[in-house]
Amino acid sequence: MSAADIELWIYARPDGALTIDQRHAEVMDRMSRIGAPLGFAGLELPAAPSCGDGLVATYTVKLPIRGLRFVGDYAYRGERYIYKDRASYDEHLRFVFKISNKAIDYGLVVNEFLPKVVEAFKGYKAQVSYDLYGLYYQGGLNDDNSIYNRLREDEAVDVDGRNNIYTLYPAQFWDAALCQRALGYGPDKVIARLQGKCLMAERLMDGVYLVLNDDPSISYEAFVEMNERIKPILGLV
Repeated sequence: MSAADIELWIYARPDGALTIDQRHAEVMDRMSRIGAPLGFAGLELPAAPSCGDGLVATYTVKLPIRGLRFVGDYAYRGERYIYKDRASYDEHLRFVFKISNKAIDYGLVVNEFLPKVVEAFKGYKAQVSYDLYGLYYQGGLNDDNSIYNRLREDEAVDVDGRNNIYTLYPAQFWDAALCQRALGYGPDKVIARLQGKCLMAERLMDGVYLVLNDDPSISYEAFVEMNERIKPILGLV
């Protein structure tokens, strides 16, 4: 059996008041103050990318750790372009590595470095995706999760997006707006509800950073149990 893929996703709502060049300069400045494994301190930083004829400007940074890949993107800026209030319009940072990579301390990444990157990117949401567990939990390729399917069919719901939280991950960040829209209450209440019930529930920027499981060998059964135990505490379906 191959080692699990770990994907770190950080999402941000595009700020139309900032050009891609301005946004990139700010992100690179903050990321260059963070060291390895996720930060860019001492690395050659790329120039601001261009969207070209598309709606996404993508760039990469060559990280010194073998097997650790990174890609970032920004959304197109344009006065006439209509940004919908959906996660599909977000811009991102994405890191990928194998859980078997001995050069990367998974626990350190989850507990210390990911929050720093979230803050550097000024994200509103972040998550640690362990293998394909999230996809399986949502119904897999056969779409056999009736609750998830019902949410997805509701046009008012941006499922696992800007106004909904369905899937809980080993670690995640939600800003205050996402908490309010998806849960109906703020980050402080999230922390109060989860006090003593998870590994970490702390304020980060105006939101909350949660670590529910930092076991590098977490099973899918443990992932499901984590969701079934924590979601009712938060009032999630």
